[in-house]
Parts: sequence; C-alpha cells; structure tokens
Amino acid sequence: MPLDSLESAGVDTPSMAKHTIYDIARLAGVSGKTVSRVLNNEPSVSPATRDRVARIIDELGYQPHHGARSMRGQQRDCVGVIFSAPMNKWPVSHQQIHWLFLELERIFGARGKFICFDLNPYTNGIEGVDYARALWQQRCNGCLIHGALQLNDKVIARIHSSGYPYMALNRFEEIPDLCFSSVDYDEAAYLSAQRLIRSGHKRIGMLQAFHDTQAGKERRSGYTRALEEAGIEIDDSLIRPVSFAGSDVTAATLYLLLECKASAIIDCSMLEDPASVREGARRAGRIPGKDFELVDWTYSPDSISLPEACAHVRIPLREAASEGMELLAQWFDREREEPFQILRRPELFEADTVRELPIATPIFDTIR
Repeated sequence: MPLDSLESAGVDTPSMAKHTIYDIARLAGVSGKTVSRVLNNEPSVSPATRDRVARIIDELGYQPHHGARSMRGQQRDCVGVIFSAPMNKWPVSHQQIHWLFLELERIFGARGKFICFDLNPYTNGIEGVDYARALWQQRCNGCLIHGALQLNDKVIARIHSSGYPYMALNRFEEIPDLCFSSVDYDEAAYLSAQRLIRSGHKRIGMLQAFHDTQAGKERRSGYTRALEEAGIEIDDSLIRPVSFAGSDVTAATLYLLLECKASAIIDCSMLEDPASVREGARRAGRIPGKDFELVDWTYSPDSISLPEACAHVRIPLREAASEGMELLAQWFDREREEPFQILRRPELFEADTVRELPIATPIFDTIR
C-alpha cells in the first residue's frame, strides 16, 4: 500500500508519527503476533503474508521499539497503579481503593507480582505532571491507569507507544486503538435523555461530571444525540459541569431548576450523594419525584443513589475493570501479545423495579 493510500486511509506517514506493530497489523489484516513473527524472521508465516507485512513495514518506515524489545527479555514482576488526576480533583473513596486493592491482589498477587501505587506526582499540586513517572523510572513493568483521561492528555499517548503493557479505565478518541476497559457513557446519557423525553420533557438539565475529559465529552454527546433525534433544540445552559464538591452540585441543581426552568434532570455527577441534589431542589422550592423528574446514575450493583428518581442508570465500571485486569495480567505475563478493548453497556432501570434496593456506597468522596 503506497504512502498516499496510507494517508487517505487516515494513517500518518513516517515523518508524521511513530507507528506500532498494531498499526502494521491493522493495515495488513493480521494479528500483532504475526507482525512480531515477521520482524523476528520466525517461521510459520506464509510467503504472501510475510511479503504484505514487510511491504507495509517498509512503506511506513517502521523501526522496532528497542526498549520494548529488551523488555520482552526481562521478567515483568511489578504492576503500577497510577492516577490520571490528583486526589483532590477526583477524590477516590477509601471503599474504592479497598476494592481496587483486593482485585489487584486477586488477579496480580495470585501471579506473584508486586503492586506499586504512585501518588507522589501530584503532591505539589502542579497541573500537567507526568503521572506515568513510575514507568519511565522503571519502578514497574506495566500499569493500570485509574481515572478519566483529560481531553488534552499527552501522557497517555506516550504510554500507548512505549511498549509497556497497560490498561486505561476510560476511552480516548484521539487514540482509537487505546487499550482500555470502560463503560459507554455516551449510551448512558442517551438512554437517560430518551427516558425523560418519552415522559414529555423538553427542558432536561444535566449535572455533568468530568466535563474536561473524554468521559464528560461522551456524556454531552449522548445527551445531545437524544435531543436532536427528538427535534429538541440544544440549550447549552442546561448542561452544568460540576465538581465533587457537594455545594457545587447543590448550586447547579438550584440553577437548573430556578434559572433554566428545567422540568427534569439527569444526575450524572457520580457523587451518588442524594443530599446535595435534594438541597438544591429545596432551595428552588421543588421536590424530586414530585415537582420534577430525575434520572440518577450509580456505579454500585444492586443499589441506588436517589430513591425519588424515576429511573436509574447503572454504570458497571468495576465489572469492566475486573475483566480488563484479567486480560492485562495475561498481557503482562506474555500469555497474550496484543492490547484489548472492553466497553460495557450501561443499564437503565425503572424506579418501580429497584425501589427496595439499598443506598449505594459511593466510589468518590463528596467534598464538603
């Protein structure tokens, strides 16, 4: 395939980007393992396939990642857990850290691996710190990236091309073949908005978490898609970015109900904290479930966040993370040679089917 054909297919030329064996595999229509066999001049590859792969390697000007090649000869014994943002921005709860630790112990500990948590890049509070320093300093041989990926994230691209096994807990549209295990937030927002549109609502507010990340962008995308399909004009004032401060959610709820005249709200703030929403509604002189309808999101299985909600959307992030860590462990131990992508679907439940469930235990702490 000539270079101009590669460019028309959306592939950067050698002067534009550094390619991986997975770029070559995709263009050749083979697996990454087959490309590896060609690069290492191993048998069991047909002459036609070998020629096709070799031609693409030559046209791309591909050069093997020597650091990654040397890593293949080393034992991988430590998996790093790194956070894509400081804890004071996205305050992961002790319960979530405990769950994560138990899953790491179950999956990697059982394989005799060490586990390294790196929190120090954020202790000085400087934005844009390279959160993957544990990789570059060779404190670990691969990593799990916990947290949403910011829209201007440059570190994830470097991790992706490094040759280390890794997994992110979110998608990143700038890297289509990113290794991730996540939930389809676009669909979650779409289902939420559709549910309220079916009830006749046109002024639908959204409490949008992670607004400066891919996950936040997906929330907006699913919401606007549902409204556009219904022929409802998009009003940007109805989409209110919120932090993990309870006062922020309270103020946003008040604004949507009082200033924007919203008749319904999608609470995808992910605080799983009904007190903040109720307080905002109280200040607006409204009662959820009586004066306005609300669709509530929760991460927790078999539980709900706001009993007054007309419907609940469950975000199975922990299930996606567990499945992804199992595959990451296989990649880590060379039982598989390629990255993977897992995208779990959200589930929408009507209130009457889950009304008796207990209140969810949040995976983020509410900042008071």
